[in-house]
Amino acid sequence: MKVEKVSVVIPVYNEERTIREIINRVRAVPINKEIIVVDDCSTDGTVAQLEELAREGAIRLFRHRVNQGKGAACRSGLKHVQGDVVIIQDADLE
Repeated sequence: MKVEKVSVVIPVYNEERTIREIINRVRAVPINKEIIVVDDCSTDGTVAQLEELAREGAIRLFRHRVNQGKGAACRSGLKHVQGDVVIIQDADLE
């Protein structure tokens, strides 16, 4: 199977301190990819950073209006993937 695009789904909840770093690390990987971020109703400064990254075209951003947990954020992100392979990446640099 030839992989033409990798979809990286990043579920996020209150990751103000690490979100830019993880997105920069994912962006630096030299493969064709899309980065899908699902914010699970963060209450810190995470959303402002994500909105800026989305405006720049660095990510595709989806948001939950109510906190539903990591599993729900992953499922929401999976609905939007366009790649041949999917990776779930934690936003806290794990």
